Amino acid sequence: MSLAALLLVLLVPLQADVAAPFPKGAAASSEEQATAAACRVLARGGNAVDAAVALHFALAVTYPAAGNLGGGGFMLVHLPNGEDAFLDFREVAPLAAGPDLYRTADGGVDPEASRTGWKAVAVPGAVFGMAEAHRRWGRLPWPEVVAPALRLAREGFVVDEEEAARLAAHADVLRADPVARETFFLPDGRPLPSGARCRQPRLAATLERIAVEGEAAFRSGPLVEELVAASRAGGGVLSVEDFAAYRPELRPVARIPWRDVVVLAPTPPSSGAVFLGQVLPCLEDRPLRRWGWADGRTVNLVGEAEALAFATRNRFLGDPAAMAVDWRDLVAPERVEALCRRLSERRRTPPDALVAPAPGESLETTHFSVVDGAGGAVSCTTTLNAAYGAKVMAPGGFFLNDEMDDFAAAPGAPNQFGLVQGEANAVRAGMRPLSSMCPVVVLRDGEVDAVLGSPGGPTILTTVLQVLLHRYVFRMDPRESVAAPRFHRQDLPDVLRHEPERLDGAARDFLFALGQPLEEVGRLGDVNAIFRTASGRWTPVCDPRRSGAAWRVANPPPAPRAAPEPVRR
Repeated sequence: MSLAALLLVLLVPLQADVAAPFPKGAAASSEEQATAAACRVLARGGNAVDAAVALHFALAVTYPAAGNLGGGGFMLVHLPNGEDAFLDFREVAPLAAGPDLYRTADGGVDPEASRTGWKAVAVPGAVFGMAEAHRRWGRLPWPEVVAPALRLAREGFVVDEEEAARLAAHADVLRADPVARETFFLPDGRPLPSGARCRQPRLAATLERIAVEGEAAFRSGPLVEELVAASRAGGGVLSVEDFAAYRPELRPVARIPWRDVVVLAPTPPSSGAVFLGQVLPCLEDRPLRRWGWADGRTVNLVGEAEALAFATRNRFLGDPAAMAVDWRDLVAPERVEALCRRLSERRRTPPDALVAPAPGESLETTHFSVVDGAGGAVSCTTTLNAAYGAKVMAPGGFFLNDEMDDFAAAPGAPNQFGLVQGEANAVRAGMRPLSSMCPVVVLRDGEVDAVLGSPGGPTILTTVLQVLLHRYVFRMDPRESVAAPRFHRQDLPDVLRHEPERLDGAARDFLFALGQPLEEVGRLGDVNAIFRTASGRWTPVCDPRRSGAAWRVANPPPAPRAAPEPVRR
């Protein structure tokens, strides 16, 4: 089937369902057209991985602040046969990177060099990760899962109010990049307003090459050569060898038994397994439900567990190849029991008993969840790090990450989020930086019960934790589990951040009496989740904190072809 024919097929309207008892699948993401792309792939007989790949590429078109070809992320997969996998397609430090990359002549650190511009760019893993996931677990032909994104890039998408606001907020720095200026600005120099149609011919040409060549388009050839030339011209250190050498990694999946479910979580360089593997057992036998969701004792105890887990995370975690300890030792029963003994609902651990704060992605990271009718599930978090990454675009029409700022540029030097990192996360060629991204799948009796994740830097971990507590401890329904106000506590700074309406007067008084500083914030996280209800139906949920789209697929998939067409890779 030609790409043109695929585009015509995928224009068939999607049937969204709110009542089908046995839907063929569901998807939830932060952008409506990307969710639609995933659901169309499910409706055509694709599995959860096919739909996730289509969704990821579509986000690169319609959600440019975080969706990407020039970034990376984590994909957690549960297959219908019961197999679990964690695919790490996080960015890596270029071969030319080293401890002195951001040092100044006087021995200090240039903070902007790791945040904005080509020197901030790590080797992107997104295309390699999607190709690896499809090769291992996909069902439909590769061009068919790339086609929705290609259509969106060619035909354009309508800029909504949120995207227009983001472009306006970053207009000064984005305008300095020639490809960004050509793509996201009007001829008079103003950023695209809400309601404008954004067409991306450069990105369409890149996606067409990816559809035909697969990951080979990012291994060598014109795309890579032009990108590397732009990097060198801008003072960056990327090389053609970096792209030839990049490999996605299959990492262990942590299986955390908790209550009557099993939580599947990603291992380092994600901190999800260690964080959840310490906090969930410590809270399991505490009377949280009896106290109640709003009680000050509940808030303080959960906050204490969060802070202690962050202390472990920040001292020991990084790329597994650079860690001095095995992550499994950090969640060993004896260590977790020792942490549990330190917890009290009536005591606040002082900051001098904790260590430095955590590295993490900005709020412009994005998460999506997908399930299929056969029992497969994908939980995927992907990022450019800051909004629009390093604020530079490849000649191929896509933003590049600023993931080098997630490394420790120098001992004690904070990154753009004011976060100080440890030696295990130092800049080393070929290494992956530590991440807060935490895609999760929950199993009950071996079947998928929930798929969830969030953006938000360090607050990713506490957001995922609290949605799990809302659903499985406080027994909220799917939408309440996501919508309920949240709070966040890490080791440093010594403050408990909370959304409006999370703390009532009694809880505030209780926490103040313990000496806990409080800070009210606008929002924490942006969860896109799918839950299975008692009747067996999927309930996809998007966070009401921002726009998104969550749909179920009602129409049955088409009959499989007698003989699949060959796919060029």
